[in-house]
Amino acid sequence: GGMMRTGFFNDAEERDNYYQDVPLSILRITPKIARQSISPLPRPPRNPRSVNITDQSYLLASYRELGREVRKDLFGVKELESNTKVIEAEPDLCIDDRTKCFFENTDAAYFGNLPGTFFPSNGHFVAIGVNHVEAGYARYSTVSLYNAASLIAIGSFTNMNEMKGSADRYLPDNPLRDQLYAISFRRNCTTYSHCIEVPESSLGFLAATVFMERAYLDPNGSKGSDPAIMLPFRIIYGEDPSLIPSLWKSGAKGVYKRVRDVLFPAEEVNSFQWPLP
Repeated sequence: GGMMRTGFFNDAEERDNYYQDVPLSILRITPKIARQSISPLPRPPRNPRSVNITDQSYLLASYRELGREVRKDLFGVKELESNTKVIEAEPDLCIDDRTKCFFENTDAAYFGNLPGTFFPSNGHFVAIGVNHVEAGYARYSTVSLYNAASLIAIGSFTNMNEMKGSADRYLPDNPLRDQLYAISFRRNCTTYSHCIEVPESSLGFLAATVFMERAYLDPNGSKGSDPAIMLPFRIIYGEDPSLIPSLWKSGAKGVYKRVRDVLFPAEEVNSFQWPLP
């Protein structure tokens, strides 16, 4: 099968005409006589990522301040933060080895985070990061929570709905707050704003999770911005240990190691090198 992702139409009529007659064909050619070897078609050169001459270091002080304020506000005394990975696969190697790269497209900058803990009823995750659209590094940006076993998205937010204004409560006087976000994933969002609700019917208590951040298309180019100049999102976990059974600890390390080996093998990712706290 094949998949095309198309967006950012400036003209609604042009969009409708495109969807009525999508210019995509998939041809399967099966020779009548089996061949011992097949010469593949030549590969076109890979388009480079769009280059932004300014990195996001100007946001670093405000980003650190946001992290500190979120930690102060966490419910309970137990907290955990996991490392974010830059996802930058080599598509040619994936084709040669016939392996699945998942994120082999330069239309976006990709970041992944395995939190390394389960999601009990009184625990929650807070995603903080840069609103790459407001900062001028993307045309569309999203953060999604996935069930790691099925790779089905359970909840998400984008620059178009939740990001802007979500950092105001933590940084009310910071002039750069609109370029940052802080949004929680909880089992119940009844009394919370800027919150994504994840009921246990959608994601079980002992399910491994993975968070992904994507920043699509540099506004001044046709490819995604270089992730090496961008600040990645962070996932901070907090819970009230007095109300949570010790069950969440059992098996989490082994489960996440298996998920990490499948989704983020060492040769496909690099740990982010920004000097974050």
